[in-house]
Amino acid sequence: MNSTIAFRLASLAAFLLPALALWVPSGYSYAAVLLLLGALCLAPRWLRRRPEPEVLWLAALFAGMGCMWFLLSLDPGVARWDKGSKWLLALPCLFFLAAYPPRPRAFMAGLPIGCLGMGALAAWQTWGQHLPRAEGFTNAIQWGNTALLLACMTVVCVVVFWRVRPWPWRLGMVLAALAGLGGSLLSQSRGGWLALLVVLPVWLLWVARLRPHRLRHALTTLAALALMLVLVLGLTPRFHGRIALAVSEISGYLNTGQGETSLGVRLQQYELAADMIAHKPWLGWGAHGFVAEMHRRVEAGSYGPAMLGYPEIHNIFLDAWVKVGILGLLLQLALLGYVLYLFWPSPGRLQHWREDSDAWRDALALRAMGCLVPVCYLMFGMSQPFFNHNSGIMVFAFYTMVLWAALRGLERGARA
Repeated sequence: MNSTIAFRLASLAAFLLPALALWVPSGYSYAAVLLLLGALCLAPRWLRRRPEPEVLWLAALFAGMGCMWFLLSLDPGVARWDKGSKWLLALPCLFFLAAYPPRPRAFMAGLPIGCLGMGALAAWQTWGQHLPRAEGFTNAIQWGNTALLLACMTVVCVVVFWRVRPWPWRLGMVLAALAGLGGSLLSQSRGGWLALLVVLPVWLLWVARLRPHRLRHALTTLAALALMLVLVLGLTPRFHGRIALAVSEISGYLNTGQGETSLGVRLQQYELAADMIAHKPWLGWGAHGFVAEMHRRVEAGSYGPAMLGYPEIHNIFLDAWVKVGILGLLLQLALLGYVLYLFWPSPGRLQHWREDSDAWRDALALRAMGCLVPVCYLMFGMSQPFFNHNSGIMVFAFYTMVLWAALRGLERGARA
């Protein structure tokens, strides 16, 4: 495999990652397999290259997550490495991409296909098959949150390239973003919607730093979008009922201690985790120790039996902390914080190119999309063990490395 084929393979994988998304069964796996094959075939070449410090730090965090998930797993035997192995197998793919970065716009080209595919499948499942919630080929929460992430990334492309692209492209991208958002809404994943409370202010911060003269226009646009979203959620019976149910479940738990509902179980879990962490904050209880202690407390009547159906806390930070100690919490915070630091757009980081040039817009879009991954995962993980699912791991790891490699390739070209 020569260098030209390697670059094309990397670009194809970057395109397929968002294009197949979750509307194809295990759609995220096809690009990952391509990258792993490329990494294995070209190992003698990229092993001779010295990776940049940023790549080494990212690899160290991925390796740490892989080892931690070995400790978090409750599966016996080799199956215990199932989720941890995905973090570790991402390492050769990361070094391969660092040596052969994909085309900057390959990932962007796949976004509208992924959004339209997820939106269409969500519509078919809810209105064609009459399922109560769109869930694709995973569960409704993973599906809805991933669709929201893709929709937000598509909006980034719309905003960055709006003034330099023709109307057919603008219309297609707007429809794709709406399809992705629709897929998320039809999943009725309430935790994912809360991510917008962080994403929208982050977008405004970027505008204030990079385009202060457009801040008023951005505020008006986002206010209109927020109003539209509130109206859709409030006036559509399907979504209004979902929000009303959330209010009812929370008030029921706070007022009467009712813990057998979806949110009631989560609130009980948070209460249990806080108490158990206070007893063993440094090293944790271990995965099996946590389950045993939870069973003991349920049998003693301290918590409802609905807790027994969930061997993990519905919060990535509390789940890691209670099981593997403070290092589990710090590792995940470091991962999200470091990825956000890597991509954060600033005038200094975009100074390689003339403002408003094609390369400047490419770099801005890649940085903004890269920031959305940790920002969204931060909010997703507050109410769902997002890394406890294959899609959660693969989307985070491979989206991050593909976007970073494309950005570094663009920056190396500018310096050359």
